[in-house]
Amino acid sequence: MLIWGFKTIFKTLSEGVFHCPRCGGDRQYHLKLARRWFTLFFIPIFPFKQQGTHVECTTCGGTFHDTVLQSATSAQMSELLGQGMRALAVSMLRVSGTPSTAARTVAAAAVVEAGVQNYTVSQLDADLAGAGFELPPVLVPLGDQLQPQGREWLLTRATLIAAAEGGVGSAERELLDRVGGLLQMTPAHVTGVVETAQRSVPRG
Repeated sequence: MLIWGFKTIFKTLSEGVFHCPRCGGDRQYHLKLARRWFTLFFIPIFPFKQQGTHVECTTCGGTFHDTVLQSATSAQMSELLGQGMRALAVSMLRVSGTPSTAARTVAAAAVVEAGVQNYTVSQLDADLAGAGFELPPVLVPLGDQLQPQGREWLLTRATLIAAAEGGVGSAERELLDRVGGLLQMTPAHVTGVVETAQRSVPRG
């Protein structure tokens, strides 16, 4: 008597590190292809149909659509956030003209807060003297990945740097509007964040 049927067999296509939605952190993954095989006496004879791919977390065992790999890992986000704040600090200080000691101190502190350890005013001065930073390559990916609170945090720090010069002028405000656009924030959202940040700056 012939015993035949079908069986799904998984093949690992690649592996690496991803941000697991279930674990809430960076974990190892396997990208697996599911394929249905025709079996004879329980032995796979030939492939019948591909059933798609999925990502499997090696820690919790959760399976996810392969689009989960498009999300940045925590390590990648940390690096990108530091780069973004560094670019913002330099760009804002350059727009302000000749940056004061107070503004440079606020800017360097913001970069450290963003995760760039041991970043000093001296390093900031070196960045200011250098070729500069292009904002779109670092801010657009952040706009794609950050939650609204993260976007607000970046824009707030940029506003505080501008305000440390004595107030947000037209050139600084124009740059803040551009930054908000790159972070996928609406004009009304940008205005609210900028005005709130300005009100938090001590007067006198």
